Amino acid sequence: MRPESSIPSRETYNPPVPLATGSRLGPYQIIAALGAGGMGEVYRARDTRLERDVAVKVLPESMLSDAQALARFEREARLVAALSHPNILAIHDIGMDSGISYAVTELLQGETLRERMNSAAVPLRKAVDYARQIARGLAAAHARGIVHRDLKPENVFVVADGHVKILDFGLAKQPAGEPAGSSEAPTVARTMPGTILGTVGYMSPEQVRGEPADYRTDIFSFGAVLYELVFGSPPFRAETEVESMAAILREDPPALARRGAAPAALTGIVARCLEKKRDERFQSASDLAFVLGMFEEASAAEGTEEREPSGAPSRRSGAAPARATSSDSSRASIAVLPFRNMSADAENEYFSDGITEEIINALSKIEALRVASRTSAFAFKGKDQDVRGIGAELGVRTVLEGSVRRAGSRLRVTAELVSVADGYHLWSERYDREMQDVFEIQDEIALAIAGTLKVRLLAGEEGAIVSRGTEDFEAYNHYLKGKYFFNRRVPRQAISEFEKAIARDRAYVPAHTGLADSYCIFGFYGGIPTLDAFANARAAANAAKELDPDSPETHLSQGLVEHYYGWDFEKEEREFRRAIELAPRSGAAYSWLGLLLAFQERTGEALELTRRATQLEPLSPNVQTNVAWCFFADRDFAGAEREVRRALALDPDALYPLWMSGLTFQMLGNHAESVAAFEKAVRLTGREQTYYLALMAGGYAAAGRREDARRIADELSERSSREYIAPYHLSFLHLASGNHDQAIAALERGCEERNALGWWAKTSPFFDPLRSDPRFGNVLAKIVPA
Repeated sequence: MRPESSIPSRETYNPPVPLATGSRLGPYQIIAALGAGGMGEVYRARDTRLERDVAVKVLPESMLSDAQALARFEREARLVAALSHPNILAIHDIGMDSGISYAVTELLQGETLRERMNSAAVPLRKAVDYARQIARGLAAAHARGIVHRDLKPENVFVVADGHVKILDFGLAKQPAGEPAGSSEAPTVARTMPGTILGTVGYMSPEQVRGEPADYRTDIFSFGAVLYELVFGSPPFRAETEVESMAAILREDPPALARRGAAPAALTGIVARCLEKKRDERFQSASDLAFVLGMFEEASAAEGTEEREPSGAPSRRSGAAPARATSSDSSRASIAVLPFRNMSADAENEYFSDGITEEIINALSKIEALRVASRTSAFAFKGKDQDVRGIGAELGVRTVLEGSVRRAGSRLRVTAELVSVADGYHLWSERYDREMQDVFEIQDEIALAIAGTLKVRLLAGEEGAIVSRGTEDFEAYNHYLKGKYFFNRRVPRQAISEFEKAIARDRAYVPAHTGLADSYCIFGFYGGIPTLDAFANARAAANAAKELDPDSPETHLSQGLVEHYYGWDFEKEEREFRRAIELAPRSGAAYSWLGLLLAFQERTGEALELTRRATQLEPLSPNVQTNVAWCFFADRDFAGAEREVRRALALDPDALYPLWMSGLTFQMLGNHAESVAAFEKAVRLTGREQTYYLALMAGGYAAAGRREDARRIADELSERSSREYIAPYHLSFLHLASGNHDQAIAALERGCEERNALGWWAKTSPFFDPLRSDPRFGNVLAKIVPA
């Protein structure tokens, strides 16, 4: 371990005349040279005013001759100095003396991450700990608009006590040949011709292409550092810089394809950081830090062993921590992964998704077989992940994979059942049939799996497996399209497809419940008068009830109609409890019932139900979000923040946890993150849904950004002339702006027009500022069953 050091990057540069021991730069007395840094000589010095030792970096003469570069350095140094984050090297001072410009930082004792890795393999737990600290430092900097652009092991320092510090934040050099004033050109560091040292191997694809860098550039570089920590070698090592850059643009790092090279959950984190397209990476370093924290917690609970030195055989199978309980361990279990769409037309994805769902539904009717939920299985869609890792993540013994190809009237379905324990195929089959035979194919697959797993079917279960809602293929096809659009929260298209399915088969119960659920969310998020949405949702739910009063989906839809519009909370509770009785292994009803009870101040029951839902749906961000609402309703906003961050870690782009997190941050006074969450929701929905726009305007108002809030308010006012804007939505804006009169007026109109979730005003902490106003009591009196 090197005893004392600071900012120890080793790029070559044109050094100034060395400073003599005992000389001074301003109030700093030089003690000894520490070495060459990325931007000049680094010295140990004594701060004669505060009587402490510091590190002083003397900037190169090339920077002094470039006014724009020097100004940028000073500006970024001040920003970093204001951060005061434990995982970022602290900048104490900048100055100039006798024509020498310098930066003063804390003096560190320890070694760079490069030196730490070169000395010995880093144990897995320690590697993840280092990575999480780096992510936290990046998150703090990104929140202030600062991008590092040169993250690599040489720019990370491991202090003797185990703390990690990111170096050269705000000290980023101007690379040779970069236009004056530019801060975005890629950096390539050399020691001698043809030798690559660090930086080129950690550049992002956009840096290689010479495109502007943003915070996601740092996330790619972070992924490269984490890859090296975990696997023991850089991800894009080649003989020349050109070959390394080509690998960054086109190749996947080799270790990511090796089964058992590292825990599958951790390999997935690394792979997502190293996505070539920046939109497909983690979208914030704070999300990344949280996911790593969850991995640490799970590994600690499981007792993850330390990793062997690089090159030695791993003692671990590569599986992520299992979620199954001991009571599940002896049961046959399966996860049905989304079947791949192999058709020439990408739009046929709805059909492959639909077949997957139907097989899940069929298998779920077998009492002796535990089936991973649709939401959990679909969390792995589009991810080429080892089935052992998937099995461990979902706590199942087997995984069903498959593909679907449509060509005219012909259909080809392939399916294979894989053992999680060893990766061996247990069963496989290919079906070449006519499109009309899709029902039989699904039945045959489900029954073949039951036979292969030696699952004993109870009386009536085989009939239940092969039962279906319709024999009309076209009705079924429209239904699958409706489910596809509903799952993507595109209610207008979903409604159209469900209505077409019903037009072909009036007795098709799933199409009626799908229609009811679609009208529920359509009226909530905006685009249709809520009185119309209520009428249509209730009519569809009642039609389903008449056709099949004992279907769990029917009872769930009845409860949702009350949740959004009917406001008959006793009936809502009855319907959800009946849905649980009929389908005790489905997480949805537990989650919705828990949400209802949370805002009835029955927190203990609510938490028990929502936690049970997360056990059944471990990878659902929406189900996890309903856990957060339990804390929010109890006015424990710190607890709500903790839980909603877990939801966002499952899917940073999930809309429900995004807007819930925005409200939570707003209640905590964390307006920067609140606004960011609302802005992201608006961006993801293309400004179509007025609910998100109103929330964003309220976030702006709460943050003191009055002009931004007014701009959104004007946009909503203009849109109200051509589309329905729910008054309830506007109450968020008025309340955050301090306009209580307008907020109460909006709520009054919202009650009259039966705005979805208008009942929330009864107990939600968000409306606490209005509770002392007698007019608000009049509003609450209007929240009665329809």
